[in-house]
Amino acid sequence: MIIVVEGTKSFSDYEIFMRAMGVALSAVNDDQEIQVWSAGPHKINSFTAAFCNSSENYLRQKGFKVTFSKATAAWIADNLSYVNYFAFFSLPKESLSKLVQKAQGVEGCEVGIFRY
Repeated sequence: MIIVVEGTKSFSDYEIFMRAMGVALSAVNDDQEIQVWSAGPHKINSFTAAFCNSSENYLRQKGFKVTFSKATAAWIADNLSYVNYFAFFSLPKESLSKLVQKAQGVEGCEVGIFRY
């Protein structure tokens, strides 16, 4: 399973982030490997790395391997056909990124938009 994480520079609520990642993990099926690609910005990359590090032991006990990678939006856009879940984080009145808009049109890619 491949999860993409992206957000805006103004998003800073780690608690909401962790809840959203729980939602993303609820979509995990029989895959043995969970890849998490983070498109930034810096704070979102930090949240994603912390999430992967903190959940790694628990998921390993359940038989899952978790890997974390930073990626550019252009690279992710080229590889959206492989993505299973896309999580986007922003404040309520901020617009969606071009990457999220593109992901919404990809078959098999579930998009979660978290605005708080």
